[in-house]
Amino acid sequence: MIETQNISFQIGIVVPCYNEENRISLLEFEKHIIKNKNHFFCFVNDGSTDKTLKILQAFFSKYPFQIAVLDNKINLGKAETVRSGINYLLSQKKHDILGFLDADLATPLDEIDRISKIFINNQKLIVFGSRIKHVGGNVERKFIRYVLGRIFATVVSNWLLKTAVYDTQCGFKFFRINIIKSLFKEEFKSKWFFDIELFCRTKIKHPNVDINEIAQEFFVNTWKDQKGSKIKLLDYFNAPLELIKLKYHYKNIKK
Repeated sequence: MIETQNISFQIGIVVPCYNEENRISLLEFEKHIIKNKNHFFCFVNDGSTDKTLKILQAFFSKYPFQIAVLDNKINLGKAETVRSGINYLLSQKKHDILGFLDADLATPLDEIDRISKIFINNQKLIVFGSRIKHVGGNVERKFIRYVLGRIFATVVSNWLLKTAVYDTQCGFKFFRINIIKSLFKEEFKSKWFFDIELFCRTKIKHPNVDINEIAQEFFVNTWKDQKGSKIKLLDYFNAPLELIKLKYHYKNIKK
């Protein structure tokens, strides 16, 4: 009988990149790649106008067996950029777990190990990060973003998802291979709030299953607001229209 602590997942991670020349820390990715041979990174350049694609291609030349670089010729937005990366990794048929994280490493790479342990011990299909300040953690968020984020999350949780999700927007989500294909098959309706759509699609495709049985939200130990975020404060004020659009599209969601 194999002990669970000896299980090693093959994990594929999508990293969406848009004008990340001065923000992405390839040194951190390099250290992680050297240490974790079972982790594969798919960097997707989303029509960057700086040298992002050039530095990613140079990085690929150093680690061609653990890195792939995709290039959107035009800017498509984070939703479709992540979706294209996920579908590329699915086509490789090499991984047990697939997920995505932000290029600025607001959530550091060592959190992937914590994700892996949850999948092993709890047999969940989805595990996603949550930016909650807690004793022993190091979660730093700007006050205005925190307040707007709490309002946003409360509306999403109670009105749209009808499920208690504390943080839908943390860009650190991972999925077992047997659920992810159906979630990323179709284009997303929202350019920036596609995380919410992932929850909507999960509930619709598993109508008779309590989402708590298949998904788990966990506190990241470290998260820091990084300069140059692609989501601006104005996006939160435009959120009501986006949520109404999603509510209409995913109207079959039930409690």
